[in-house]
Amino acid sequence: MDEIEVRELAPSEYGKWDLLVEKASSGTLFHTSDFLGIFRDVLSKDLRIYGCFRNGELVGGCPLFVRNFKGILKIGSSISNMTHYSGPLIMESASSKVSKRVQDTHEILNSLREFLCKQGFDSINLVFSPGFEDIRPFTWNGWNSSVRYTYKLDLKENIDNNISRKIRRELKTAEEAGLKTRVINDPDTYYRLFSLVYEKQNLEPPVPKEFFERVFKLIQEKDVGYMFVSEAPEGEAVASHLNLYGKKCTVTWSSALNPAYGRMGANSLLYYNEFLDLKSRNFEYMNVMAANVPRFADFIMGFSPKLMPFYIVSYYSKRCSLMRTLHDIVYEKTE
Repeated sequence: MDEIEVRELAPSEYGKWDLLVEKASSGTLFHTSDFLGIFRDVLSKDLRIYGCFRNGELVGGCPLFVRNFKGILKIGSSISNMTHYSGPLIMESASSKVSKRVQDTHEILNSLREFLCKQGFDSINLVFSPGFEDIRPFTWNGWNSSVRYTYKLDLKENIDNNISRKIRRELKTAEEAGLKTRVINDPDTYYRLFSLVYEKQNLEPPVPKEFFERVFKLIQEKDVGYMFVSEAPEGEAVASHLNLYGKKCTVTWSSALNPAYGRMGANSLLYYNEFLDLKSRNFEYMNVMAANVPRFADFIMGFSPKLMPFYIVSYYSKRCSLMRTLHDIVYEKTE
């Protein structure tokens, strides 16, 4: 049995990492060094990509954002602002035997887990992408686990047979209001709509405009997604989705809506026309990241999606566990 070596990748090795992301079935744009680099540069994140090597070949790994909490706790997380998942990846075994495939998976993940536990972290949070099912090397070794969900809209189905009466009414409202949809890639337009969503809640946007400028530059340079908008008759963009390309799918990653047009069916029109467009381009499904917030989940249910789980594993050092316990005790006493 060949031993797995785990170490931090040098930036000069990021090309090898991106090849793994491309080949691994659970690899996503969120895993790529280009996308991770936007968080590192714009949000001043401490990014580390750990690689697992077997006989010199990169066979797995995980990106991690590292921070020191108040100079006391060392915290690592595979996700950051605006990212739903970006956890461990493995090069799937080519063996026809299930037992061999499971063994290879567990060897890589166990080596990664053991390495991370030796790096002095007080807290580690890893969010696996949808489709990565076997997290047992973590849960069998004392890590906590939880589940989140995304929605899968099957593009092989007939959308008109699956939409609810509420969605039909909203589509009619949008048509009567003269709303149209089209593809544009304009960070200024998107950030204006994005900011309006948070302004209504008296909140600051979670990322600055520069973040989206970098995302749009990546979209333009490497054709990894597109921006779809609903426009009023006078040409004003009133709702928008940022869609990123995945393996046989698109990910509806970020959406924004001018609250003044919230009852005009702009969002329903976006999803409906996106469905038809992507179906014509032979994508298999839309991954809609809206299943974990009740009001968003209720809306997407109008398109009859399928629920897809994805998993989270967490590690806490004894010191961190004690601090969490003390925090909970203090919080309960102040209730």
